[in-house]
Amino acid sequence: MKIVVFSLVFFLIFIFMNKSIAKDDYYHVIEKFDNIEIRDYKNLIYASYVPSNKKLRDNSFRKVANYIFGGNENNMNIAMTSPVVIKMHNNYEMAFIMPKQYSLENLPYPNDNDINLYKEISSIKAAIRYSGYSNENIEKKKINELINILKKNGIEHNNDFELLVYNSPYQFLNRRNEIVVTINYKKKINKMIEYSKIYLGGGCFWCVEAVFQDVIGVKDVVSGFAGGSIRNPSYKEVVRGLTKHAEVCEITYDSNVIKLKDLLNIFFLTHDPTTLNRQGNDIGEHYRSIILYNNEKEYKIIKDFTSAINKELFNGDVVTEISEINEFFKAEEYHQDYFKQNPKNPYCKSIITPKLRKARKKLNKFYN
Repeated sequence: MKIVVFSLVFFLIFIFMNKSIAKDDYYHVIEKFDNIEIRDYKNLIYASYVPSNKKLRDNSFRKVANYIFGGNENNMNIAMTSPVVIKMHNNYEMAFIMPKQYSLENLPYPNDNDINLYKEISSIKAAIRYSGYSNENIEKKKINELINILKKNGIEHNNDFELLVYNSPYQFLNRRNEIVVTINYKKKINKMIEYSKIYLGGGCFWCVEAVFQDVIGVKDVVSGFAGGSIRNPSYKEVVRGLTKHAEVCEITYDSNVIKLKDLLNIFFLTHDPTTLNRQGNDIGEHYRSIILYNNEKEYKIIKDFTSAINKELFNGDVVTEISEINEFFKAEEYHQDYFKQNPKNPYCKSIITPKLRKARKKLNKFYN
């Protein structure tokens, strides 16, 4: 995999020589061992470009740089930040971290439709640092080194590696590069924070995922299936009505920051709980309104809240199913982070984007 292409060196030098670079504090170090750091990253806002084929990768930096140097609806210049992030997942992605003062609400819209703006929720990542100029062989070596260290310490990772480049091309000494990856780090984190999970279905899980990803106190949102009778179903099986499963999201949250009642409030106010097996034009049993709980304590909270909001707002017409979770099955990878990865998709533009705007306006206190 070719990660870094510096065929635009002269362009990069021009950019870095003529623009100041902002270095924000995006993370704090939790622990250091075996030449790696375990970091707690804050919520990050990205401007990014995913080239449609390898031939277009050489132009990636220029595309994103053009956005921050005035290629937007307000002709606004946005400070260049360090590091530049190159995400090595299924699709190569060049990403700039936006300065702290910006949110998705106050960033200007890109003139270039290929530029995506999105938020990455806070996460725990492992990082390994190295110096000099990066290249494909070094990157592969460092990825393998990081994998081996994590494996030795029993730490799982999501396999979505990122290359962080901190310096301009003309800086020859004391260069800093890093390979980072999101991890499931329980040794210290779970002693400080005990996360809870709830399972919510309100139509297409792309919508539910997008609504809850940016909620304060929500750690992770995973799209999948639950409430049916078949193990490890595929998306095709579910939408054909062969499994009795609903499209749901597994929402992991910090109950010290946000309460289950708050999540239920967001849930009921961002979908129609009065239509049976349907949300708008999305029709089928898998689109049903459903809440799946883990224990009797959760059940009581859910039942009481649903009864109250049903009476107060929905005239007794709520048809939301309330069931105990048996097993949750993660959906295929292309469904994960769907809105973030595909903001220009027609369904996302016509359905999810308006839904998010309404949610943020109506439930502003729950969002960053």
